[in-house]
Amino acid sequence: MDYERILVFGAHADDEFPMAGTMAKLADQGVEVYVCTMTNGNEGYPKPEWRDNIVEMRRREAAEADQVLGVARRWILDVEDMGLTLTKATLKECIRIVREARPHAVFTHGPHDRHGDHLATHTVSVQATWHAGEPVAAELGPPWRTPHVYYYKSCTLPLPSVVFDTTGYAHKAAEARATQVSQHTLFRHTKEEFLAEAERIKRERPAASERFWIVETNVLPGFLPLSKD
Repeated sequence: MDYERILVFGAHADDEFPMAGTMAKLADQGVEVYVCTMTNGNEGYPKPEWRDNIVEMRRREAAEADQVLGVARRWILDVEDMGLTLTKATLKECIRIVREARPHAVFTHGPHDRHGDHLATHTVSVQATWHAGEPVAAELGPPWRTPHVYYYKSCTLPLPSVVFDTTGYAHKAAEARATQVSQHTLFRHTKEEFLAEAERIKRERPAASERFWIVETNVLPGFLPLSKD
């Protein structure tokens, strides 16, 4: 993946972890890695006593994960969990972010998911990436055409467009999940278990890869689709 800047859309602050190895590897190679989290995490509390503080907890956890993955900047939208939809306000905010980040590739959710926030992230991010390259909404910044858009999850197509070697970075997903203490009940693992798993992977250094599906309809003139050979 020969890009200078990438932008990863995730519905929630841990949704980008399926491509954790790719993010960390590209960051180590000098790529500017940006993340846009579409919701504020307000419903992600497994304990009633966390309710009033969960948004700030999730922001702190996201910042810790950014350190693990080499994220240069993360935007977090002020949209409540379970309430993300395609609205004009959210679409324009994402257009603004794309134009500010100026990515050479966008990574986002695919269209095959049961979670409404995930499906809405797919719809909003793909439309925002397209609109960002058009001469519209000038107050949001100069147009920016992103050459490629990929799905990194929620895609049931049988063959990926790209299989990216993440050998040496396979432990990053476990390290990132270790930072998400508020979500460990959902993950069914403790911080200590995630860190132990990360250490095991680093010791064994297994061959590893992550899969991506390119959105063919977003390939623009002058940018050829990636070969499937």
